[in-house]
Order: sequence, then C-alpha cells, then structure tokens
Amino acid sequence: MAEFGQWLKTEWEALEGRTGEKYSTRRLSIQAGLSPNTLYQLLKHPEVKPNPETCRKLADFFGVEPLLVLEMAGHVSAIEVSEITAELEKALRRSDLQKLLLSAQELSPAEVQAVQQLVDHLRTKRRESEASAVARGAAVALVVEDTPDARELYVHMLQAAGLKVLQATDGEKALELIKTSGALIDVVLMDYRMPRMNGVEATRAIRQQFPDLPIMFVSHWDEPDMKRAAFEAGAAEYLVAPVEYEALVEAVLQVRQRSH
Repeated sequence: MAEFGQWLKTEWEALEGRTGEKYSTRRLSIQAGLSPNTLYQLLKHPEVKPNPETCRKLADFFGVEPLLVLEMAGHVSAIEVSEITAELEKALRRSDLQKLLLSAQELSPAEVQAVQQLVDHLRTKRRESEASAVARGAAVALVVEDTPDARELYVHMLQAAGLKVLQATDGEKALELIKTSGALIDVVLMDYRMPRMNGVEATRAIRQQFPDLPIMFVSHWDEPDMKRAAFEAGAAEYLVAPVEYEALVEAVLQVRQRSH
C-alpha cells in the first residue's frame, strides 16, 4: 500500500499548505467522515489495505477521482480504471449511465458509489467544456424577463457558463437595448408574457432589425398555441421553465451553432 500511503501524505501536506493549519490523524479522519483513528491505524500499519468506503470518503474529501484512490489501494487495476473511465465518458454522450453502472462492471456497493463520484466529476468536466463552447467569442446574451427572481436565475446560469449578460424587464426595454447593442448580442432569452410588450411582439420587432439573431423563449407557459406563435414570430427554441442549467446551456449552444 506504499502508493496509497504516499498519496495520502501528499494530499495531507497540500491541505495544510492551503489552510495554514495542522491536521492530526484524528482531526483529518473525522473531517473526512471516517472513524476517529482510521488514518492513524492505516499509517501505523501500511500493509493493511483501506476498504473501498474509506477510499471513497478520502477521494471525496480531497477532491480526487475515486477510482484512482481505489487503484492506489489495490482494489482495481490501472487497466480497469482506464477502461471504466473510457466507458463512462462514452456513456455521458449516450445518456445511458444508469445501465452502465448496473451492468458494465461487477462492483460492490461502495465501489458503485465511487464510480458515481467519477460520473459527477466527468459531468463537471463536460459542463466546463460546454461553457467554453457557449462562451467562445466573448458571447453576449440578452435576458428579457419581467419577474426579478427568474431574471436573476437566468443571468446567474449564463454567467456561470461564461457569457456576458445584458438584462431587460420587458419587450420595449429589450428593443431599446437592441438598438444600441444589437450588433454585440449573440443570443436572446425571451419571456412570453410581459407588460407593455410581450415576447412574441418583441421577437417580431427584433427580427426586422437582426434577422439572424437567435431568440430562445424560456417560459412557464406550455401551451401549443403559444409555442406556435413564438416560432412563427421567429423563435429558434422554446424551453418550458423550470429549466436546469445543463439544458439551458445546451440549448444556447445549439441555437448559436445553428445561427452560424
């Protein structure tokens, strides 16, 4: 277990360096969610293999891919780690992770949890990749929404994806911004029902000035007639709220690609 012990000491020292604090084996054990003397026993008896649950908790605590810790502890081989990682990355594209987790490998419950952590890690990497693609070219989004909470949420999501964001509280405000900044805007998120000028009216007006600017409706209204009106006005997409971050980012990416 020499590799595992060296990894643990390295992560331990790095943690102390970042925090400027000293961690006893007891303190580190407890903060990692382990029994108080677990790490003391592992360091005192390096020939003992840490169980998968200990590996999973330490991986989670230090922010490391769990399968790598399982490999260092001798639970899986480097080849298995490589194969599982490759299959998971493929599965992320195929959207059949649940099937893969249940059938691709005969894992213990603790190891399934570890694999799920790796899935979460890969999803984060994919999210970062999508954000980079969405924001490429210093993208600017215009959020047109009269409800403050909803507007704030969409602004936060788009900023998290790396976009610069302009805001308008209704259709008329959106047109004013379009007149001054329309050439800089790459995508519009449009609410449907708003005071003074609704989303359909605003979309028609924007289309007259910028026919290629992609406009996405994001609305709680899921009525066929309303969707039809939005698309006839020139909408590129219609999402029904509430919308998850991944779905919003993917939709922005798709409409921007189609517009190009």
